[in-house]
Amino acid sequence: MHATRTQAVAAPTAADAGSGSPGRPAGRLLEDSVQQGLNLFLALKNPAQMPALLASLDALQPQVRAALSALHYVHFARFLPSRDGSTLMVITVFDGDLQSYLMDFVAVLGEVFTAILEFVRDAPRLPVSAYPQDFCEFVMKNNLRQVQPWAAYPSMTVLDILQAQSRG
Repeated sequence: MHATRTQAVAAPTAADAGSGSPGRPAGRLLEDSVQQGLNLFLALKNPAQMPALLASLDALQPQVRAALSALHYVHFARFLPSRDGSTLMVITVFDGDLQSYLMDFVAVLGEVFTAILEFVRDAPRLPVSAYPQDFCEFVMKNNLRQVQPWAAYPSMTVLDILQAQSRG
């Protein structure tokens, strides 16, 4: 599995953005975080199917939680249906690069994403595990990258945070 590791540093102040600070070079912006966002918009074939999709996701929750916990680089993840039921949004914050993240998803959650994508318009070839490159291209095409997450600790990975928590 991919898991990036960075040096844990104190949370920066607003003054640090231009002056440089330990672990944060001068001019480094908040957008340079080790944490990345995935804002995946999945348009359904038929909005009337949203309740069935949500029921499927509910049944898969134990598997999803176990897989995400084992990866040790996912800060959070959620499935969010649009108000009109036409779109399911997959919103996550993770450490590292998107390609590695997606390939890990194929390995540990391919079955879950195959179940989701059966409801999705213009889905890639399925099952996800048999066509990982198609899945990655589909996600990249449907990911709204312009909206990146704000992070209270942009230079800290999940592992950094867990380590600091265990010392506290």
